[in-house]
Amino acid sequence: MTESNTFLTAATLLALAGCLGAAVSPVIAGASAAYTGSITTSGVLGVVFAGRSVQLFRETGAVSLPGAVLTTIFGGWFMAAPLLYDAGFLATAGTQLAGTLVATFGLYAVVAGVTDSPA
Repeated sequence: MTESNTFLTAATLLALAGCLGAAVSPVIAGASAAYTGSITTSGVLGVVFAGRSVQLFRETGAVSLPGAVLTTIFGGWFMAAPLLYDAGFLATAGTQLAGTLVATFGLYAVVAGVTDSPA
């Protein structure tokens, strides 16, 4: 595995971990039912697409753009959603931190996939 493949593998895994973190953060923080339902459901869907991105990247060595793009969109949602709900400090901080990880590393994978350049 090349150094760029190692970094892209780490990026896809960090995006997956961020989706998992977002899914559990409202539960851990004791947020409202509406917020918990929305973020946990979105987190599970994010895990599906981020997990598929990891799987395909490991199998092919190429970024799966559909999965990477959808993962990035979930990252943006995780950063924006707490602004729409009165979620409280811990739920907001946990979800936004997870969203930052997802959006940053998901977008990195997207750009690497689009440019087809060494990451």
